[in-house]
Amino acid sequence: MKIKIFFTLALSLCFWGTAMAQPGIKDYNNFEKIPVLDNGRLKPLDTFARSLLTQFSGKDHYENQEASIWLAALFFNPTSTIKDKIFLINDPDIAVALGITPQQDRRYTPSQLQKSYSLLARVEQAAEKIPEKERSLTENEIMRVYDNINLYAALSRSFLFAYPQDDFTITSAITKVKLGFPVSQNQFSFIDIALKADEINLNDPQLARTAANLFHWSQIYRDMPFTVIPSSQNEEWLSPWDALATDFADEQTRRLVILWNNMAINYTQGNDAAFNGYAHLYLNSIRAVLSKEDVKKVDKFPLELFYQQISPFTWSIMFYIFAFIFFVVSFTSSKPLWYNLGLISIMAGFIPHVLGLAMRIIIMARPPVSSLYETFIFVAFITVLLGLFIEHYNRQWLGIVTAGISGTALLFIANKYSAEGDTLKVLVAVLNSNFWLATHVTTITMGYAATCVGGLLGHIWLLQAAFKKDSQTLDKTYKTTLGILGVALCLTFLGTNLGGIWADQSWGRFWGWDPKENGALMIVLWTALLFHAKVAQMIGPRGLAVGAVIGMMVVMWAWFGVNLLSVGLHSYGFTSGIATSLITYAIFEIIFLLVTVFINKV
Repeated sequence: MKIKIFFTLALSLCFWGTAMAQPGIKDYNNFEKIPVLDNGRLKPLDTFARSLLTQFSGKDHYENQEASIWLAALFFNPTSTIKDKIFLINDPDIAVALGITPQQDRRYTPSQLQKSYSLLARVEQAAEKIPEKERSLTENEIMRVYDNINLYAALSRSFLFAYPQDDFTITSAITKVKLGFPVSQNQFSFIDIALKADEINLNDPQLARTAANLFHWSQIYRDMPFTVIPSSQNEEWLSPWDALATDFADEQTRRLVILWNNMAINYTQGNDAAFNGYAHLYLNSIRAVLSKEDVKKVDKFPLELFYQQISPFTWSIMFYIFAFIFFVVSFTSSKPLWYNLGLISIMAGFIPHVLGLAMRIIIMARPPVSSLYETFIFVAFITVLLGLFIEHYNRQWLGIVTAGISGTALLFIANKYSAEGDTLKVLVAVLNSNFWLATHVTTITMGYAATCVGGLLGHIWLLQAAFKKDSQTLDKTYKTTLGILGVALCLTFLGTNLGGIWADQSWGRFWGWDPKENGALMIVLWTALLFHAKVAQMIGPRGLAVGAVIGMMVVMWAWFGVNLLSVGLHSYGFTSGIATSLITYAIFEIIFLLVTVFINKV
């Protein structure tokens, strides 16, 4: 069925290429604010467009074109997008197998993939029969590309109802006069006929055939992915096609569909003022049918659009990198200029970091710790904050280096997870509690952050010892590491206990040896072990530094490693495809420890 649909797209593209002029639309301000229900969340169309392009190509824009502008072209002028290199194929062998020359940027056009669609469909169907845990990376990539092509094809037909088609041809002048159609026009659109459905005389052979085509089209384009119209019958949202087929009798629904039709027509005609005017009218009209809760969400759209446009964490990464660069440059000069620039850079990066988190909290009305992406940016925030505290008391680059490295590394990793699409996702059911998100999840995540800072300080102490730093510098780093590990122990212990109370309320038991629970316990036990060993004089500064580095490895296992097991009640944390990265990280740390400890003993 999907193969048939895609080839139907190919035929429709031929039509569009002959019928549509190049658009002259310049103002998309109202268009990008239109509410879209996607993956359970009401979001502005611009966010939907960014997520879609990220899903397709790994980027939230196409070349120099904003996502909402590209999406408008896909909706209203799909032929203009068939040469766009939007489909990311990470494995070049897949491109070769499809008969496509591999591209250096790993991105391909709909036109290229259309030619090999039948082959791709057969391979995807074979991959789909393989159990999910047994699929290779290549097989998962094939399925991802296949799903993206089908989604592109479906979205390109979202507003086909607005344009004249051969299936809706009326040649009789008398019939056209009766229906109120222009006598000079023979082809009409789906919505033209739908609006006159009550006036169609089925005894007329041509009208009977047109009515049959109307029904046929309404069945073909059911369950389309672009849901933007609230149903008058229930709480569901409908695509314009589904609204035409199932809810067109409702006055409000009909008005919204007609406004979409008018936007499509005026986009085609390049009428910027009319297109923007109808988009504005649509925004006003849809507010009248939204619930009070949904109106509150729509009122936050300007803030969400601002958040998407300024990309605050990108600025944070840039300034954190500058801080580390100034630290490196400071080795060539003892002037205070480089220190001041480093400190200013950390603070300059921290400001958009805080603002980004604050905007996410306001938009989603919850703490920003409900997904791996959010935990990375939150942990990065805590590590930078701790770095600033360290620098306030140390004033010898220690806090600046800690904040710069941890902030940059964690936000870079967060970017990997942002490539999956919308990062402002709806909470899974088990996490749908702001109280426990604000207590257990926030506290245990802060414990992760503090342990990571302790581990980073352990790295710094070992490097300082290897490069024969003076005892005063080593002592300051040692004491700072000890203090941060104390904070880490308190936070992880408290967070683990709060998690047990939440588990008792949600699952009826305080502790069940779930892998995620065991991971948190491992952090507590390991950090406590370091303090016991220090008090018993079993380890000194070097032992504490090594233990802190190992503690960071324990955090990585508790944070990500247990997710790879895909067992236990914490299913909302499961992930895949990071085993190689974790093993690589562990090998690097082991090599680092062996080398630095060996150098320190020489």
